[in-house]
Amino acid sequence: MATLPAAPSPSMLLRLTRMVVIRALRDEDVPAVSALCLAAYATAGHFDANDAYAASVRDVAGRRGHGDLLIAEEDGVIVGAVMLCSSDSEYAEVSRADEMEFRFLAVDPLRWGQGIGERLVMACEEQAHACGIPAMTICVIDINTAAHRFYERLGYSRLPERDWQPRPGVNLLGFQKALD
Repeated sequence: MATLPAAPSPSMLLRLTRMVVIRALRDEDVPAVSALCLAAYATAGHFDANDAYAASVRDVAGRRGHGDLLIAEEDGVIVGAVMLCSSDSEYAEVSRADEMEFRFLAVDPLRWGQGIGERLVMACEEQAHACGIPAMTICVIDINTAAHRFYERLGYSRLPERDWQPRPGVNLLGFQKALD
C-alpha cells in the first residue's frame, strides 16, 4: 500500500505563499536598506558598527547614481538589496569593460537561506545579459567561505589574478560568471 506524502507544514505553506518581488530602490527605501545592509554585514562578522567599512555599507544614498540599486521585498517588507554597476563606476572593483559587477549584496539575517540572495544575484545577471554584457563579476573577502560556496553554486569561478587588498589584512577574492 502506497503512503501519501506528508502534508506541508504550516511554515512550508507560509514560505510557499510569500512572494518576493525584486524592484528598483525608491527614495523612501533608503533608511530601511541602509539598516538592512549594516545588520547583514555586521551579523556576518565583516566589521563592528564603528568600522570605517560600516559607513560605506550603510551609505545607500551615496551609491545612488553610480549603479542600479535593487531591493527584494516580501509582503511589503524589504528583505534584501544589491548594487549592480558597470566597470566604469567608481564602485566597480574587479570588473572590466565587457563585464558588470554587483556589490553590497545583503539579505535580512532572519531570512538567510531562503533564496533571497540568489534571486537578487539572478536579477543582476538578467539585467546585465539584457544589456548585452557577457560576464558578471564579484569580489568576496577571503574569510567568507560560505559566500564562496554560494557563488560557486551559482556558477561563479575564481579569478585569482583579480584578487586584491583594499587595505593590509583585508584580502578580496575575484569571481566571474559567463552569462549565456
